[in-house]
Amino acid sequence: MNALEKIKRSWWVIFSVLILFNGLGFIYIGAIHDNRNWVLEGVIYEIPWVFGIIFGNFDSIVDVYVAIAMILMLVSIVRSVWVAIKLGDVYDNQEKYAIQTTALNGSNAAQENSEFPTTVACVSCLVLICVAYAILAFM
Repeated sequence: MNALEKIKRSWWVIFSVLILFNGLGFIYIGAIHDNRNWVLEGVIYEIPWVFGIIFGNFDSIVDVYVAIAMILMLVSIVRSVWVAIKLGDVYDNQEKYAIQTTALNGSNAAQENSEFPTTVACVSCLVLICVAYAILAFM
């Protein structure tokens, strides 16, 4: 794949430098590639902006949310460029990275149970982050 095609497929990186929208790129690319972790990461990048808008009347709280949001914005810029470069490698080697189904000696229950702790951990982490932001809002 040539460089122009890689740039066309990486247009979502632009969202990471836009204030208030820096998480939308990860939400988009996570939805396209069916990667829940990227969607969750995009939501986490958006949470401080949402809370900053909701609690816009409280000046001291807004300063904290904007500071957190700006730090997360820098992280999202670096992370989105890194993911775009890795996806460029995947696009170059699609046959190497293609998902192949294999039959294991165990049943499908083993595969279903292997995802369960990850999902619970991601959801509980998101809940804890929301609770932390709520506590900061009422301080």
